[in-house]
Amino acid sequence: MKKLSVLLVLLALPALAGGELRFFNWADYIPEDVIADFERRYQARVIMDTFESPEAMLAKLQAGGYAEYDVVVPPDYYVLEMARAGLIRPLDHTRLKNLKNLAEEFQNPAYDPQNAHSIPYQWGTTGIAYDSEAVRRPVESWAVFFDPEAYAGPCFLLDEMRETIGAALKYLGYSLNDTDPAHLEEAKELLIGAKRRCLGFAGGVEARSRLLAGDAAVVHAYSGDIVQIQEEAPSVRYLVPKEGGTIWTDALAITREAPNPDLAYAFLDFLMEPEVAARVSNYNGYASPVAAAWPLLDEALRNNPAVFPPKEVREKLEYIRDIGEAIKLYDRVWTELKAR
Repeated sequence: MKKLSVLLVLLALPALAGGELRFFNWADYIPEDVIADFERRYQARVIMDTFESPEAMLAKLQAGGYAEYDVVVPPDYYVLEMARAGLIRPLDHTRLKNLKNLAEEFQNPAYDPQNAHSIPYQWGTTGIAYDSEAVRRPVESWAVFFDPEAYAGPCFLLDEMRETIGAALKYLGYSLNDTDPAHLEEAKELLIGAKRRCLGFAGGVEARSRLLAGDAAVVHAYSGDIVQIQEEAPSVRYLVPKEGGTIWTDALAITREAPNPDLAYAFLDFLMEPEVAARVSNYNGYASPVAAAWPLLDEALRNNPAVFPPKEVREKLEYIRDIGEAIKLYDRVWTELKAR
């Protein structure tokens, strides 16, 4: 009878029970209790490493991480580049029963048609955060970084190439995805001046921490990072500048030589469960692409325009796109900027 009871318990466990999942994620982007629930359900262990910039993530994968990690979280504009480079694998949608839970706009995204290599994880915007009690003048434009006359106090630029060059391009009236060498030179000169006035570059979590600590009055920031601290710091504000900003989706992808692809598929499907997706968003302050999760979000999150921008703000937002070989122009600008 005892042997029969043990057998019944084993049969009740998920078919993929056991093993280890290696997860490469942005810092402070998923609640520990969600990871713990996945581990309990699958009798597995999740080992998570974190990164602060997509450049660091990509470099790690190119150095062999595509065979070390199972699941990685690239920004939307990296997905096709990583697929072309053989760093991530095509997805078998028959193993993702919860794809149906995604909002329609996320079921065939331009950055990865038909979700061939990824599923959406979270989405948000990139703009300006500031302490309303510490700034020297009103904040409404990218000019706080690029115009000495608009300087509002100690500031940090975001340590992400496409976002930061893109902010300079938007201030100049160009697209985030502009590839005109002359326009990129203009952006570089603006950024060199901004770098001299600011305290330096910071990743999203560090920028948030420096703002919270009072080390900075203004930071280039991701929306959810700021939403997370607004209850603790009610004087902190977030806005999309009048010139416009970035709207983005972070994706979940399985690496080309994932050590445990079965568990990786289970993890992706788990994160598309409405209750799980809502818990992730309620924790990190970003919007979920899982439509079935929206009724489960905290009311304050659902009604926060920094999380779900109104129509007039969304009209000013632009996705960063994969620009192919033109990325070398951005690499050159970024390298020269960091060297100055």
